[in-house]
Amino acid sequence: MKLFIIISLLFCTILSAIDLHLPLSAIQNATSGLVLIYPSPSAANSNPACTFSGIETSATYLFSMEDLPFYNFHVQYRYRNFGFHVGSSFLAHPLYKESSSMFSVNYTYHEFSIGSSIRHLYNMVEEYHEDSTLLADMGLLWKNGNISTGLSVRNAAHSKFLEERLPIVYLWESCFSITPKSRLSVGLEKETGFDFAFKIAGRYDVHKVLTILSSYQYEPDRIGVGAIFNLKDFSICYSVRTHQYLSLNHYISLNYAF
Repeated sequence: MKLFIIISLLFCTILSAIDLHLPLSAIQNATSGLVLIYPSPSAANSNPACTFSGIETSATYLFSMEDLPFYNFHVQYRYRNFGFHVGSSFLAHPLYKESSSMFSVNYTYHEFSIGSSIRHLYNMVEEYHEDSTLLADMGLLWKNGNISTGLSVRNAAHSKFLEERLPIVYLWESCFSITPKSRLSVGLEKETGFDFAFKIAGRYDVHKVLTILSSYQYEPDRIGVGAIFNLKDFSICYSVRTHQYLSLNHYISLNYAF
């Protein structure tokens, strides 16, 4: 029944379903999409100005349904003041498929970073449509001591899909280091045609091998929690996030830092 509801929504709201902006890792699932509180390679998808050298892969069954697997893979490398990121994601269902491939580049000058990315988006609904498009994202990041602030615009060029304009998404986030072991992030997300979504996330480093993440999103109301287990250059994150009408979203990610 839950699967029927999701597929029905995808058919009835095709343009709003395209480019779903799903969390691309267990970390983002735990932080409601706020990426400055615990940087990882996939953060460049939300803000191209973010740089974190490493490899990240994640997998989930959306809303605990085995018919909706969602896979992600991201690599980011830093060379002097430049950062380069390549990523891909794939959502599969016999009736609905969506994939996204992206390339990002950013440049850091003192406290400021600026970045941009190009995404190739492919979407297919069985016996309804099959199309693809290119989208451009832009991002800006400022760091000063214990404070960092980022602003990004997804689909800045207002690209079309099936001859209709896809929505533009504005993302703002500020992260504060409260203590050497804790951080707090607040953010706003605005998609054209929708109200602002307010987000807040917390991080606490319990030990060098364990970090706890939690978040709350208002409009719509959602709660996320996660745990990161660190072992030298490797880390594993497991997280869950609530949904107003559907089952929990369980994510698992594996990271390797260069």
